[in-house]
Amino acid sequence: MNGILKIRGVIFGSLYPNKIHIHVGFGTGMIDGGYLLMIDTKIIPKDCRMPNTLVWVFSKEFGYNVVKIEKMSYSEAQENKIVPY
Repeated sequence: MNGILKIRGVIFGSLYPNKIHIHVGFGTGMIDGGYLLMIDTKIIPKDCRMPNTLVWVFSKEFGYNVVKIEKMSYSEAQENKIVPY
């Protein structure tokens, strides 16, 4: 499959220079707890760099080869709420 996956994520923050952690895939199938990705700030738009910002992470071929990150709209954020366990 050469498709691009759209996975929900939350900006977590980071203490590393020029890197940001994003919590992706929580509440989805077998990766219910999610996964923490470390991504270059070059890929992340400036309006998405605040912690707890809900974003869409676009990746290639079932991997975490991140292609693009996009901020969720208000209506998308309401549909994809973070549910604490």
